[in-house]
Amino acid sequence: MKTVTTLAALVLAAACSPAPRDAAFRPLKAGDPAPAYAVRTLAGDTVRVGAGVPVLLNVWATWCTSCREEMADLAALDRAYAPRGVRVLAVSVDAGDGTRVRRFVEAEKLQFAVAHDPAGEVQRSFQAVGVPETYLISGSGTLLWVQRGGLHGAPAAVRATLDSVVNGER
Repeated sequence: MKTVTTLAALVLAAACSPAPRDAAFRPLKAGDPAPAYAVRTLAGDTVRVGAGVPVLLNVWATWCTSCREEMADLAALDRAYAPRGVRVLAVSVDAGDGTRVRRFVEAEKLQFAVAHDPAGEVQRSFQAVGVPETYLISGSGTLLWVQRGGLHGAPAAVRATLDSVVNGER
């Protein structure tokens, strides 16, 4: 009986011990190194963050109203900054085979890179707290800007940061 009680006490102590510091959830912020992340787009190419080209990475889902609404903002940013070397990438975290994502992209005639990540690797890697979330990653892999929530409230901030990136200030 004493062995069972001792074993139970050890199991309880282990279960109640705090998690190691490096395992703690901490949303990423500007200045942090961006996690290594690569995804295959619906067009079939692969986009890697921090691989020499600045990437504006948007995490979204078709079921998210504000995510769908900000696709026009992302399209405008792509038109303005793709010629200046910035890649816009929207990664859907919808469950399933991606049919819904493809239909949405086709219906909206989106021209920028869109990918489907049903396993949510992008959310885990970037420690996203929800959708939509948008990250600007420098070509060298530094997180330059983060927007949790829709882009509608931050167009000036993202454009100012993008301008500083393409002008070589960051």
